[in-house]
Amino acid sequence: MTTKLPYRRDSVYFQYYVTDFSRARKFYGDILGFKIAWDIGDDSGWLEYALPARGAKLGLNLLTEGKVKHGSAKLTLIVTDLEDMKDYLKSKGVKTDEITDVPDMISYFNIKDPDGNPIQIAAEPRIKSE
Repeated sequence: MTTKLPYRRDSVYFQYYVTDFSRARKFYGDILGFKIAWDIGDDSGWLEYALPARGAKLGLNLLTEGKVKHGSAKLTLIVTDLEDMKDYLKSKGVKTDEITDVPDMISYFNIKDPDGNPIQIAAEPRIKSE
């Protein structure tokens, strides 16, 4: 017997706390190119971006007190050309890690948003068995 799980079509999202909406808007909107899905203004303390996958969203939650605490969650973006994406981010002043290759599985590098939240940029493996 299969039970249908009560997922909403638009229920997949990541949530990051940020300390500066203006800075976060520039990073996620201008640099990563995400489109705003829902925004009721900076005073609300919440903003959502549509991610490049059907129904997936990124919610930014304004942290008004304290510092952003980083957990184990990581936003992962799959791209078609890892080197081009790395060059693009570096041209925008984003610090990138070196590319890690896991043969036959994946190639990736990591970045952080302005508040230190982790983001992984991944692609098909650059190293494949012959």
